[in-house]
Amino acid sequence: MHMSLGSGKPFNPILGETFQAKIGDAEVYMEQTSHHPPIFNYYIKHPEFICFGYNLMEASSHPNSLTFDHTGKYYIKFNDGTLHRFKIPRFNILGLMIGKRYMNFEGSFVVEDMVNNLTIIY
Repeated sequence: MHMSLGSGKPFNPILGETFQAKIGDAEVYMEQTSHHPPIFNYYIKHPEFICFGYNLMEASSHPNSLTFDHTGKYYIKFNDGTLHRFKIPRFNILGLMIGKRYMNFEGSFVVEDMVNNLTIIY
């Protein structure tokens, strides 16, 4: 998750914009399906697993910071049928106007094994 802290363009994607790529052995497909709120759906196919779901972040602004709550659905399904659901912690950007800029996650990263009824909290 630490690699996701960097920003790339476009900062405000167009509705219906798509992205397709092959990264290593994985085929990646994404589409911007909503503009307000910004939502993108994704499907990643790898020989050993598939990832799918959608990313939705609800933002709240403060005088010198932004907070993003991840309320999307994030799944990974392995070839043996095991299905995991992820819950991504709150993301903060501090020091937007004054002071040093900090970006961090607040809370826990949760992985739920939907088949074996197990939960891991980082």
